[in-house]
Amino acid sequence: MADALRGRTALGSAPGSLRTHGLPGVLTLSELVPTGMIDLRCDPADKAVMATAQNALGFELPTTPGKSNAHGSREALWFGPDQWLIVAPAADVPTILGTLDSGAVSATDVSDLRAAFELKGPHATDVLRKGCGIDLHPRAFGPGDCALTALGRTRIALLQIDKAPTYRVWVERSVAPYLWDWLVDAMTSFIGQPTPPPGS
Repeated sequence: MADALRGRTALGSAPGSLRTHGLPGVLTLSELVPTGMIDLRCDPADKAVMATAQNALGFELPTTPGKSNAHGSREALWFGPDQWLIVAPAADVPTILGTLDSGAVSATDVSDLRAAFELKGPHATDVLRKGCGIDLHPRAFGPGDCALTALGRTRIALLQIDKAPTYRVWVERSVAPYLWDWLVDAMTSFIGQPTPPPGS
């Protein structure tokens, strides 16, 4: 899959010219460079399996619902009691898969399945609220939190990166152009608006 990612973008952009949209400091939507992704499924109660996963990734898998762990350029998002999405450089995927090769672990290269966008700025949460049903208030969803949810009638994986706030959105490539246009449209009403107070 790593070879398939080279030179590809979700929106048909030329290599090296990934799209961005918005007003820096207020709202910015960016198309991200394709990365490697692994769908990992195993029993979190199996200590030997979890140790193998930690050895392969270089850090522990999160076992708290809706949380993520990261180390360097690799991160793991909790998607279910026995399911994680591993995001890593495409070149790392074969090594990780080779280390995870075990009958007790299901690890599948899904690098070509999803595109990734980054939405950042004081009104980023407000943009997502236009089409996302989960509670994104800081008391319920903050940096390091992740979820499988819907946005603009598409299935997405969502991760909050920081308090700016910055969000990373993964969406199936087949509907990535639609979701990009949906986000651009949702951003329109917030360009030029006052910055919302912290924690709103």
